[in-house]
Amino acid sequence: MRPLLCIPLAFTVAFTTCCAFGTQVLAQTGPLPSWNNGPTKQAIMTFVEKVTDQDGRDYVAPEDRVAVFDNDGTLWNEKPLYVHFFAVFDHMKQQMAADPSLKSREPYKSIANKDRDYFVSLYEAAAYDTLLGQLIGVPFGGMTTEAFAEWGRTWVKKWKHPKYKVGVEGLTYQPMLELLRYLKANDFEVHIFTADEAAFLRLVSEELYGLPASHVHGSSVRTEYVVDKGKPHLVRTYQARYLDNWAGKPRLIMQEIGKRPILAAGNSNGDFHMLQHTALTGGIALLVHHTDGEREDEYDSHTDKVMPLAQTEGWTVIDMKNDWQCVFASQCK
Repeated sequence: MRPLLCIPLAFTVAFTTCCAFGTQVLAQTGPLPSWNNGPTKQAIMTFVEKVTDQDGRDYVAPEDRVAVFDNDGTLWNEKPLYVHFFAVFDHMKQQMAADPSLKSREPYKSIANKDRDYFVSLYEAAAYDTLLGQLIGVPFGGMTTEAFAEWGRTWVKKWKHPKYKVGVEGLTYQPMLELLRYLKANDFEVHIFTADEAAFLRLVSEELYGLPASHVHGSSVRTEYVVDKGKPHLVRTYQARYLDNWAGKPRLIMQEIGKRPILAAGNSNGDFHMLQHTALTGGIALLVHHTDGEREDEYDSHTDKVMPLAQTEGWTVIDMKNDWQCVFASQCK
């Protein structure tokens, strides 16, 4: 998952049509059928087998088998920017169309001008709460949580990715979906911890991942309780409540679950602390490396901290090109 600094950069990114992938996919049976046989798949299966072996010294009781996953770039595609921010920016464009005066003040001004300097300045000043509030608070301030959910579901039904021409259901990584199912079949309690706003991902988590909303955690805005005409509501404010990135991830994991994970999966510097915390306490850390420019995207941006640690601390690196027979479900047919 990329830090929030990268989001403004995506304004200038142009995409071509998706390249066709002609390599024949060989069918496999058993756990993780879309994973190529090799050390990565074996490391995952060996770990699961040893923590579920009641006679082994590494056995972990089901109630303590906690697995945590990043979302963007780990469970679904994150290029050219987070799916959530496609939605946010579409909403802001509609707001500016209805009220052109918004273009004269931030954050709308920078969005309208495709100018990232305003957001960069907030990031460089470590004004993370302000940055988060400007991006996910301001556009929806004053909206009830019910109205936000209705807006999000409506947007998801209509939106198509600019490169792949599919909705969110077509952007999930088939091998990771298999991993989620494999873990749940072995009595793991699976959670998502995303830098994106949890309230958005919760709208689709059950359908996409088989995970209830209560198992999705992430960044958030402050809400206020109000009673309007005898009906209670939670109303979104303009202020950030929590940024779930970097060291914020292990803190939120403990706040929300109260247990340390024994398996964690991420893909960038934003997942650094979550992966390290899991690895250093005896668990397995999985780092998804985007190496496949044909079937998905190839990039190393924002991995300068996690890649060296993967080597020195014994993490398991998932090489998308070499470890996965296919990336998206449509490629696995």
